[in-house]
Amino acid sequence: MYSDEIIDGVGGMSRFQITIMLLIMVPKGMIAWGMLMMSFAGVFPDKWWCTDVVGENVGINNYTGLKKCPVAGNESSCTFVYSQEKDTVINEWNLLCDMEGIKPLITAIQMTGVLLGAFISGQSADVIGRKKTYYISLFLHAVFNLVAAFSTSWQMFIALRFCIGLMVGSFLVVSFTYTMEFIGTRWRPIIAAIPFWPVGSALLSLTCWLRPNWSDLHIILAAIQVPFLFGYLVVPESLRYLAVHGKLEEAEEVVDQMARYNKREKPANTEILLKKLSEEERRGSDSDRKYTYLDIYRGWSMFRKSIVHQVIWLLVSFVYYGISFGVGRLTGNLYVNMFLVSVISLPSEVAVFFLNNRIGRRWTGFSFFVLATCGAFGVVIATRVDMSESIRGVATTTLALICRLGASSAWSCYLVFTSESYPTVIRNLGYGGANIASRLGGIVSPYVFAMGGDDLLPPFVIVGSAMVVCTLLSLLTRETKGAPLADTTVDASAKTEPADADITNSKDIKLHQKICS
Repeated sequence: MYSDEIIDGVGGMSRFQITIMLLIMVPKGMIAWGMLMMSFAGVFPDKWWCTDVVGENVGINNYTGLKKCPVAGNESSCTFVYSQEKDTVINEWNLLCDMEGIKPLITAIQMTGVLLGAFISGQSADVIGRKKTYYISLFLHAVFNLVAAFSTSWQMFIALRFCIGLMVGSFLVVSFTYTMEFIGTRWRPIIAAIPFWPVGSALLSLTCWLRPNWSDLHIILAAIQVPFLFGYLVVPESLRYLAVHGKLEEAEEVVDQMARYNKREKPANTEILLKKLSEEERRGSDSDRKYTYLDIYRGWSMFRKSIVHQVIWLLVSFVYYGISFGVGRLTGNLYVNMFLVSVISLPSEVAVFFLNNRIGRRWTGFSFFVLATCGAFGVVIATRVDMSESIRGVATTTLALICRLGASSAWSCYLVFTSESYPTVIRNLGYGGANIASRLGGIVSPYVFAMGGDDLLPPFVIVGSAMVVCTLLSLLTRETKGAPLADTTVDASAKTEPADADITNSKDIKLHQKICS
């Protein structure tokens, strides 16, 4: 809470904060490329057939086995030929027929890497710092994408997708909380409202259309990340991290930098506030204590909070990535559908920001979960209602996009909601725990959306049920709208009232008024 007073005192959202958001969060759009690459790279070719490698080519016009696997025992007399509209890993290594299971395996292994990366980053950011963890993740993400472009086998490609997943998971955990810890209380929801991720994924669909080659896409992704690595020379370590770890001189230098950029006077009692923050942390625990994931489950209140948030993240991730990776199964042009799946989130991101501040985090999440539920069960109904195939295709695609919109918007809300629910000393661990849970959903999603063949009913029955569970669980969360961030576990345990209660008469606000005056 003391750190909130300092940040608001030098400008909670001004030139410094805008610069930090651009340098830290713009690369999130590139990370979206890394995460969603398989939505293109794992698409089966529109046309493929066999030719006789011994005799005369059979050809597409007179071969009756178009898109049909060779009869068992005759595989050696058949080689796959593909139409040339796109180059994916499927036609690169003939991942068809008896090799068809490799596609979901690649995605599942990538998401396993994301899970492990989230686990490591949550601990790393609280031990070695937000800044080092962030830039290591960004650098290695670029390196692994570059190497992946030159994969010589699907086994090598899987290994590199796992490594890319590691860096994606690490980046996503640290980047959000890293940025949030520079921004004032009122403006925290804006981090989730600015659509870095949807814009990045929309640009991926455009690039896939212009250059439909999986290898080239990896090279392009690696190249465009390089300029942002120089942000290491500008972006400081988190003020909160430095303060709660007793690095008061470095913390005060960050305050000086913020005040200088924002052209504001540093609060006269900054040093006192930083000392109080550090002393409060030492009173709450041993000064050399290293927090672990066990700390986000200590005590009934913290345990309940963590379980609810983690289950919600798991289910919403399952829905979000299931539809994203399964976009090739929707009716219509692949690139258009990829683009629509991305841009449909743009207006909702702005809506999430205003609703978060108007009706609170809890009811915002609840509203979008209801929307996602309606979209999912709408798909189920559309698959069984008697209508023409063209109308059915448009209806199921539209309703699937509505479901994706609801899940994406609710997740944007919970990016802020979950981060605000934990004190600084374990915020990255709490956020990392939620990310770990979400990656479990991501691992399962490619398999669930592969069931049923071309029938969308089985996966969307599961999706709708998942969204019903999220809707109910969202009612069990405690509101954090308008509350100052807790810095220590002592602060968090002291909060016995709902966070959306009137705080205008609290000691913290009075202290803030004194600082600003």
